[in-house]
Amino acid sequence: MPSWPMATRKRGGILTNMVTGIRDPWGGPMTHRDLDDTPDDGNRYEVIDGELHVTPFPTTGHQKVVTELLFLLRLHVGEEGLGDVFVSGLKVVLDEHTGVGPDLVYIATEQAGGLRRDGYHGPPALVVEVLSSKPTLDTKVKRGTYARAGIRHHWIVDPEERILREYCLEGTEYVVRAEVRDDDEFRPELFPRLAIPLGRLWIDLPA
Repeated sequence: MPSWPMATRKRGGILTNMVTGIRDPWGGPMTHRDLDDTPDDGNRYEVIDGELHVTPFPTTGHQKVVTELLFLLRLHVGEEGLGDVFVSGLKVVLDEHTGVGPDLVYIATEQAGGLRRDGYHGPPALVVEVLSSKPTLDTKVKRGTYARAGIRHHWIVDPEERILREYCLEGTEYVVRAEVRDDDEFRPELFPRLAIPLGRLWIDLPA
């Protein structure tokens, strides 16, 4: 097992952290299969367009929001028999050179065929990202990747600003359908019978 020393690599004008030992860091583009060899060290490893992105431990606020959203979504999806919701850790393979790990992933019943032993292959119905230590990765890099992959629904939650933005795919780009703040109620387009009191996400968030 390699010792996983950290190295830096610049390709295509994007500076990314790389873990040497997965492959030659100066070789060709990485694939989603390289993620199967990353260390279990608490970091999140994702390959986007052949580049490795490493995200450190999330903040406490991030984890509290993810946990609350997971509970609310799983409860609704389960009661309605709509599919399943997975928390971060499920590898979502969007193409050969892109494997990501969104904070939450909703897979509709009719999409269940994409579930495999190593993760989910194809665009799921919904991906949710909760901002933490690397907001630019979520708001720009990954959002563009999700749009190109054809993921129709995408939410970004900002615990610090206490905002949830709902994006819906129109053509090849996302448009903001809703921007919900503070204690307002969020009614997702994807789940017409669901109402999320946003204030529940911010309860007892650490300063």
